[in-house]
Amino acid sequence: MNRKRISAVGAVLALGVAALVLTGGAVGKPSAKSAARTLPTSSCSPVFYKGSGSPQFLIASDLPLQGAGRAQNIAMEKAIQYVLDTQFHFKAGKYTVGYQGCDDSTAQSGAWDAGKCTANGNSYAADKSVVAVLGTFNSGCAKLIVPLLNRAPNGPVAMFSVANTAVGLTHFAPWNDKGEPGIYYPTGKRNYARLSASDDYQGPAAASLLKQLAHSKSVYVIHDNQTFGKGVANAFRLKAASLGMKVLGFKPWDPKATSYEALGQTIAATHPDAIYFGGIVCNNGVKLLKDIRAAVGKKVQFAGPDGWTPYSATAAAGSAAQGMLVTYAGLPLEKLPAKGQAFIKAFSKFLHLPAGELPPPYSVYQAQAAQIILAAIAKSNGTRADVNAKLFASRVTNGIMGTFHFDKNGDITPTKAISMDRIKGKTGVPAGSVILRG
Repeated sequence: MNRKRISAVGAVLALGVAALVLTGGAVGKPSAKSAARTLPTSSCSPVFYKGSGSPQFLIASDLPLQGAGRAQNIAMEKAIQYVLDTQFHFKAGKYTVGYQGCDDSTAQSGAWDAGKCTANGNSYAADKSVVAVLGTFNSGCAKLIVPLLNRAPNGPVAMFSVANTAVGLTHFAPWNDKGEPGIYYPTGKRNYARLSASDDYQGPAAASLLKQLAHSKSVYVIHDNQTFGKGVANAFRLKAASLGMKVLGFKPWDPKATSYEALGQTIAATHPDAIYFGGIVCNNGVKLLKDIRAAVGKKVQFAGPDGWTPYSATAAAGSAAQGMLVTYAGLPLEKLPAKGQAFIKAFSKFLHLPAGELPPPYSVYQAQAAQIILAAIAKSNGTRADVNAKLFASRVTNGIMGTFHFDKNGDITPTKAISMDRIKGKTGVPAGSVILRG
């Protein structure tokens, strides 16, 4: 199978999908006889629904739909639509379900925005027909929305992410912010789960793979000083040191800086074998890579977490990005089990991808999440609280991503996969992967 990642995805995602726009709806608790309300069109797309009558419930996704990651995140929306339409036919057991995709980014920032995340969270909580939220992509945004859904009427409302990796959302790590994770669950009831392995797995796995693949003996660590970036960078440096790699420095970069020449010169003076970039490409990552590469030369190995996807965005740095190693939480698409391979084939056809091109990995994981949420709704008594309970009780056997369930914290178990790709052109080719237990 060709290992291309995201080169033509942005073009094919312009294809439209029919949707029913709802204008009415119940203002109280949804039931078998009530129609769903709609979320604000200022942030959310029209309701996607092609079933009979009107849907009783809504699921929403919360993703940054502007900026460098747009193509990848639109593919994630398409995966939800595909599962809801072709696999569930807008039915979850006895309930009819519609979908709205919501944007948590701004055009100005080209990335998730705290104000948008908070506004979206309040909208989900207030609309009692919303029984689950698929998202977010960014951990910092999740930290704003989860507690709002935790206190929602008739809730808490389930939130389910395939991409958040910040440890503090679910469990303890030495670098957590004060009060985490309890501060996100004011009712004392957990309402957040994720398919992705957290940064206390992704960071260490990156260190192990970097040493194995690049034979690096020393590394300089920088981060964007945000929830995700600093957290994964901390996890990386601790593991790197334990593996005998010399950590030469640990510094933040300013996403608003106009130049990183001085930072590059500081790093170059330490003569590292590798540089680890804890953060996301949206935080001025292209300029950062170019300036650092110019300072340190071609031989220094660059590496980073999944914030550097989609690769087409990182590849805008040109030769500075080529050969960069990037981890992400999950198995490479080529290593997914039979059901995963069957889904990839069907979904690629749905997206009209060129022969041999794969959909973005997170869109495939998103399909698995949509299946789990819809199954939880089907097993529930129709209340938000019970949908949440059924999510935590989910046990997947031979699914798109294999066989797994969730622990009491909402983390995937018993195994967690971390993969590493090497950027080549505008795509990534698999470089290695590890399976972790815990």
